[in-house]
Amino acid sequence: MSGTTIRLKGCRKAFADGTVAVKDLHLTIEPGETLAILGPSGCGKTTTLRLIAGLERPDVGQVLFDDQDVTRLPIERRDVGMVFQNYALFPNLDVAGNIVYGLKIRGLSAAERNKRCDELLELV
Repeated sequence: MSGTTIRLKGCRKAFADGTVAVKDLHLTIEPGETLAILGPSGCGKTTTLRLIAGLERPDVGQVLFDDQDVTRLPIERRDVGMVFQNYALFPNLDVAGNIVYGLKIRGLSAAERNKRCDELLELV
């Protein structure tokens, strides 16, 4: 099985008001693993996902994809998809439209977008 191992090593993230959202987080997600992050409001679930995606940077610690340190790598260079808490990024689009949106932004041809969309929909 191919894929990327994601590691958060000693990550800490605090906000300007002093709120510590993530404190000394060590997490490894192996290729093919399914991860559910559960906890009460304000415990750092979304901040953890934002650290992985590159929407936030940890104040301390590292984010690694395999052995590559991506802590300072901007979101557009991480090749990571993020699904927001609402299942539809664009509620005005159908399921296929939401799937192909990111592929279109990446410059894939219409034929390749449709092929990838069909493959993904086949999984569900």
